[in-house]
Amino acid sequence: MDSLTDELNSWFNAVRLEDAHDYTSAALAYIGDAAQCLAKRHFVRAAMSVTSAANCLAAFSDIEDAAYLYSAGAQLYELDADVTLGGSIRESLWSLLHSFEYFTLVSDHVSAERVSKKYADLARRVDRFDKPSVFEVLKQRRESVLVARSNLSSSPTGYVPKSIKDTDRIKRAIRSLLQQIQSLTAATRPKPRLQGRGRGLDEEEEDEEGIPYATEDYFAYESEVDTNERRIVS
Repeated sequence: MDSLTDELNSWFNAVRLEDAHDYTSAALAYIGDAAQCLAKRHFVRAAMSVTSAANCLAAFSDIEDAAYLYSAGAQLYELDADVTLGGSIRESLWSLLHSFEYFTLVSDHVSAERVSKKYADLARRVDRFDKPSVFEVLKQRRESVLVARSNLSSSPTGYVPKSIKDTDRIKRAIRSLLQQIQSLTAATRPKPRLQGRGRGLDEEEEDEEGIPYATEDYFAYESEVDTNERRIVS
């Protein structure tokens, strides 16, 4: 309970600073909260804090560092989708949509394409009779993100960091967080394996923390028709 209270306090403290337009302090608070969440494998909370920090940086036109954090948030949402697939398909789909949005926001077209494929493939397996709406959802999300991106750099708040020292602290915190994300992603992401090689088809291999590896079926490519339909979101 104390741990949960500490997490909520760190989050609300960051929100309070952002609401007070102290964007440098808010960015640092969000990054600190994200680091705490990552240590506990709370990937969605970490992604929310990372992207909130990015919003703070964008508020004073530090678009380059904001883009790093938006991309990191996209990676965390994708990671959450991968590790929760076996437990909650709804959460996995939700996280994939957010990952797609943030990869689109930073113009990482390769990653956005990969995530959109995961989303479309999973969504059509859940409901094979509603496939057109899957691609329509992605198309609408992409259009909304493009509008947001055009407004991102054209709406300066007039806020200026208090000192170069604050800017340096933010950059150091970002570097440390990105390294933490990279290490955690490498250690956590499910590993594809081929079914039926030395194991029963119904058996699942698990990593050292008991998380089932993703099966080959999850990474299956769509048919040519599916691929062509998916290109409407590109």
